[in-house]
Amino acid sequence: MKPIRLAIIGCGGFVRYHLRAIFDEKNPIEEFKVVGLVDPVRKNALARRKEFLPRKRTPIFDNHKQMLKEVAPDAVIVSTPHTLHFRHCFDALSAGAHVMVEKPMVTRSDDARRLVARAGKAGKVLQIAIQGTYTDTFAYTRKLIEDGTVGPLQLVTGVMAQGWMKGTRGKWRQNPRLSGGGQLYDSTAHVLSAMVFLVDSPVTEAFCWTDNKDTKVDINAVATIRFANGCMATVTSGGDCPTFHSHLVFQGEGALVEISPHGGSFRVHSRSLEKEITKVPRGWKVPTVSPARNFADAILGRAESRCGARLGLLLAELMDALYASAATGKPVKIKRKA
Repeated sequence: MKPIRLAIIGCGGFVRYHLRAIFDEKNPIEEFKVVGLVDPVRKNALARRKEFLPRKRTPIFDNHKQMLKEVAPDAVIVSTPHTLHFRHCFDALSAGAHVMVEKPMVTRSDDARRLVARAGKAGKVLQIAIQGTYTDTFAYTRKLIEDGTVGPLQLVTGVMAQGWMKGTRGKWRQNPRLSGGGQLYDSTAHVLSAMVFLVDSPVTEAFCWTDNKDTKVDINAVATIRFANGCMATVTSGGDCPTFHSHLVFQGEGALVEISPHGGSFRVHSRSLEKEITKVPRGWKVPTVSPARNFADAILGRAESRCGARLGLLLAELMDALYASAATGKPVKIKRKA
């Protein structure tokens, strides 16, 4: 089989998560062949090459357009600051490459629509690396919602708390020109993505308060959300907490579900159940996979993308509404475009 020629756009520390999956000693993703590394800070690319490609002279670029022209990869992984995602993804799709991008897909819903259209016209995979959506617990929880065990969802509560403000001080995540927003757009995107993924319905209205705590971006936020299917949600996003905590609770007509937005642990309980459900049953058909593994399988037609561009568009619409509400102090209704 001909290898998928893969390039990496953005060689900061987090892309190691994907590279570790690709070069895993026990179960490597042999379908990928890394053919290019891009980062404006050369030492980042050199560090990734030394760690994962020590015996290769994989070319390094400081400009993604030059890489796309000279290397012509079949696929790219984009792991760059949030506001750069659109240009990196759009140019890669236009050059004929499949794309997997870190969350958030983009920081403007209009850009999300342009990316979806570009990917569709090019016939290329466009997916997002939001870890929870690639887990067996997310797939099984969605099944329990759809088959009536949980029943129609009524209420959702999401929490994200961590020492984000201190941990990102002086870094690009607190520069709105690169981040697009603060804690709400960064770590809390995991909570919001999980919420949108499992409710599986567009957002129609949102209201949000934010507190920047004397920084340039939001540190704390509280939001209320209404979905098209009638489900209502609240989210608290705390970026100045001394410990880490992340959690979601889904209330349905049939049961209540507690789950981590990153996958893993979950709990389904109801008086109508003989006992609580705390594990995915043995033999469940949708196993946990790494985003990179699913990306390769989607390119080769072996599987559907676990986290496709639709979720990226729905999240972008929601984020636009949350920040518009925070700026105006009023609820924002989402007028969905074709």
